[in-house]
Amino acid sequence: MRDELSDLLGQPVVLAGRLNRCEPNAIGSLNVCLKAVDVYPWRTDVAISALTPVRIDHGWLQMSNLEHALGGPVEMYWMTAEVTNYQRRNGSRDIGFRHRPSLCIDHLLNTILGTPTNSQQHAAIVNALNRIQNSNHLFGFHYNPVHIQEILEIALKNPSGIEEDSLKTFLQAQVAAIKQFAKTDEGKRNHSSTALGFHADA
Repeated sequence: MRDELSDLLGQPVVLAGRLNRCEPNAIGSLNVCLKAVDVYPWRTDVAISALTPVRIDHGWLQMSNLEHALGGPVEMYWMTAEVTNYQRRNGSRDIGFRHRPSLCIDHLLNTILGTPTNSQQHAAIVNALNRIQNSNHLFGFHYNPVHIQEILEIALKNPSGIEEDSLKTFLQAQVAAIKQFAKTDEGKRNHSSTALGFHADA
């Protein structure tokens, strides 16, 4: 029994871990195992990576397809889930995860920044905002979803100071500013005081 997860039963979480196994199962979905898993609280008002995680050795999920790949030489994924009890085939019980579909703000932003033309960027922003507004399962790993939504709305309105052909330039500058802020001591102090994870007295 995973004692480190017992206090989190029923809570929505974001998992960040290395893909260890991914196998088709008898019901037409995938059995997915993550290794070296950081378990974060699922919050929509702050970047998830600013929170304090619980580390576990591994975790299994059942899902229709892999989502939220981080890229890079090692297959790393973010996955959203609910902490729940489950029963093994041999009848023993443990604490694991039930997958919950979600919308990742990081991937939406990367899609927009990778769009080549101004008209396509504009359409990508409209699509992203529609998805954000219609999703009840949003999260941002490196970015605060509320902040990114505000930036996208500003870009869409094309206020003075944003040239007609420079939506991407504007967004890139905003993203760079967010990343720089996160690196400063001020940013770290702000995260620690307003974005505590599971350990509220840490």
